[in-house]
Amino acid sequence: MTEVILLTHKGCPVCPMARSFWEELHQSCEFDYKDIEVYTPEGLQLIRQYSIRSVPTTLIDKKVEFVGVPDRDAALSKVNCADSKH
Repeated sequence: MTEVILLTHKGCPVCPMARSFWEELHQSCEFDYKDIEVYTPEGLQLIRQYSIRSVPTTLIDKKVEFVGVPDRDAALSKVNCADSKH
């Protein structure tokens, strides 16, 4: 199954929009989803591993795919989902 990890920070003004986007998509598409705060041990490890410099950043199957709020069609393609709500 596709794994989506969203890296966010509580002080980020765009992160709530990205979080809502992925949470909504997760309700209609089948993929594993995690929202990780960057200043946690797991978040810091991912920042180092993927050289992340901005949030929100979306990792899909261990690859940086989006920075910011993704385009819906691009996101659907990356998680291999036909959008029934589109």
